[in-house]
Amino acid sequence: MKTAAREQKIISLLESRGELEIAELSAILNISASTLRKQLADMQSRKLIIRTYGGVMSINPVPDESFDSKLQKNVSAKRKIALKARSLITEGSSVSLGSGTTIYALSNLMDDLSGSAVFTNSMQVAEYLSRFAALDVHISGGIIRSSTGTIIGSESYNFFERQEADYAFISCDAIDEKGIVYSDNLAVATVERAVLKNARHRYVLCDATKLGKKSVAEIWDLRSCDGLITDSVSGNAADKLQYNVNVILA
Repeated sequence: MKTAAREQKIISLLESRGELEIAELSAILNISASTLRKQLADMQSRKLIIRTYGGVMSINPVPDESFDSKLQKNVSAKRKIALKARSLITEGSSVSLGSGTTIYALSNLMDDLSGSAVFTNSMQVAEYLSRFAALDVHISGGIIRSSTGTIIGSESYNFFERQEADYAFISCDAIDEKGIVYSDNLAVATVERAVLKNARHRYVLCDATKLGKKSVAEIWDLRSCDGLITDSVSGNAADKLQYNVNVILA
């Protein structure tokens, strides 16, 4: 197994089990403990895992909330945000979609597009849009996070890194006062950066409850986006951002 494939396997195992001992992990991967320690040291330097005494643990020790659970929250706000985002997409354009329930709400409004190509790392988005023959739907390879249906890892990153698109939309877990966009998961943040990277127009979808907060992994700076699409449930969203970013109220 090559180093990159082992890295994906390690992340996948830790996503599901939280923590593993070196001896157990080296047996699973069929490599020596010394080789494993070298790889883990490199992964820790890139903040992909956390080394412990005699073992290794996930960079995200708190289990993710499930996709179905998140789907039931802020439903009205997500619908409004999705409608505003959908109004920006022109017929026949190419669209990169990240993961999350707000992005899923947007995908549910895209079935009337014709001649458009969609690129995504969300199992739910791909499953829904694949029903419509007029759309050309592409899904990334990589590691599937069982709780959320998000695909992560180097395969998913490379998929988007090579892909240009007319529009890119991601959601997030937090946005601070400076306009820095965050995810609760480092591996997810890495792929979401790639989703935005080569798009001509970049948008972040986020309900107002997530504004003025920080999380563990930076994704992007809103000043390098075409806009933040949010709702105004908690007052004027622009007031929560200290820096000059384009806030589009749904």
